[in-house]
Amino acid sequence: MSGKQSVCPHCGACLPAEASFCPHCARMIRARQTVDIPSHLWRKALKWVAGAVILTALGVGLYLGFTPSTYDAYGEVTYTDADGTYQLLLTFQNERFTPQPEITEQAELDGEYRMPSRLFINHVGTGANAGMMFMQKVDTVCAEICQPEESASPMVCSQPEYRDFSPEAARVSLVDYTGRSDPAELVWTLKMENGDTIRLRQKIRVEQIKTYDYYPEDCAMGTAEDLQTLVDRITQEVPLPAVVNLPLPAVTYAGGLTIKGRPVNLYGSADAEGNRTTFTDTVRVAPQDGPISYFYDLNFTGDGAGVGVSASARFWAEDCTFTNWKTGVLGYGDVWVNVIGCQFADNGTGFHFNSSGIYVTHTMFNDNIFLDNDTAVLLEAVPSDEPLNFQGCRFTGNGVDIDNRCGQPMEISQAIFE
Repeated sequence: MSGKQSVCPHCGACLPAEASFCPHCARMIRARQTVDIPSHLWRKALKWVAGAVILTALGVGLYLGFTPSTYDAYGEVTYTDADGTYQLLLTFQNERFTPQPEITEQAELDGEYRMPSRLFINHVGTGANAGMMFMQKVDTVCAEICQPEESASPMVCSQPEYRDFSPEAARVSLVDYTGRSDPAELVWTLKMENGDTIRLRQKIRVEQIKTYDYYPEDCAMGTAEDLQTLVDRITQEVPLPAVVNLPLPAVTYAGGLTIKGRPVNLYGSADAEGNRTTFTDTVRVAPQDGPISYFYDLNFTGDGAGVGVSASARFWAEDCTFTNWKTGVLGYGDVWVNVIGCQFADNGTGFHFNSSGIYVTHTMFNDNIFLDNDTAVLLEAVPSDEPLNFQGCRFTGNGVDIDNRCGQPMEISQAIFE
């Protein structure tokens, strides 16, 4: 063997000088050395990591920026876009800054009612009404009632639209219900053009109110004086919001009647010969508070002068007749009145609407007969620009069928003019 040799530090065996491994004890002869990575390689690695973090953050930001958002709340939502921040709210009142996330309405068991759910949109910074401008950003808007499927009397709502009787509201949905309606939820859904969804909800609960019926066999009501005394006593004894019904005997009341302290519903009847309950003097409807006064199946027969029914409070007449008055029915002040299925004959003016209020009960004036009146319908002032619907009405032999002095929108395509 030639060349330089070395000794294994572990077992002492002789090894070639250049050996790095001992074949006798199988152990390394030379120590491992740590190799330093050049600093410029560390900087490249850090830059790569930082770039990855930035790209990830940018991706998340783009995702959040372009992914549609959903807003869902009771009564009120605050919504922000590139143009500003807006307050969207629902209320059944004509008050555009006060949300109404829930409401409890008092109702007679078999009564039929309607109330408007209003959408107001305000600019948060200025308080300005932003309804018209904001609705340009809306693709679709709809409303629906969520309620138990087994509801005895389901609530229904109209699809939102602009209504003249509430001009500051961006949209209005009309909710119809009865005293038998179960609790329900009204849900408005606005689909924005940018893909966002805004849901506004209102809880609606109906509380049945007491009803008091006064019958002829239990109370004196055979004369106009008896009836007035009874109505005055009821006003003192029965507080609002209770409903009072008076089924009247088939008699002719020679005097008038004033319903002033609280609303009262009058129901006429007929005797064996077909003679119906009849008033020959003015009946005045003038309560300051409370629900509508309803009159059913009554005759109002005058002597060519005066007014059959003079209403400065909410009033509804159905299946009644108004004959030989200067004015058959007059609605005035700031109230809404309705006549449905009634007959107006031989009057100076059959039905006269002269009210400057803002309240709408119902726009239907259907199935009335206007016969031989000087003027069948006189619209001097109406509380709303909502079209009055005279569907099924018959106008025969009148001097003037409709004197529309205030330019009220009307639906008369299904009325008959002879």
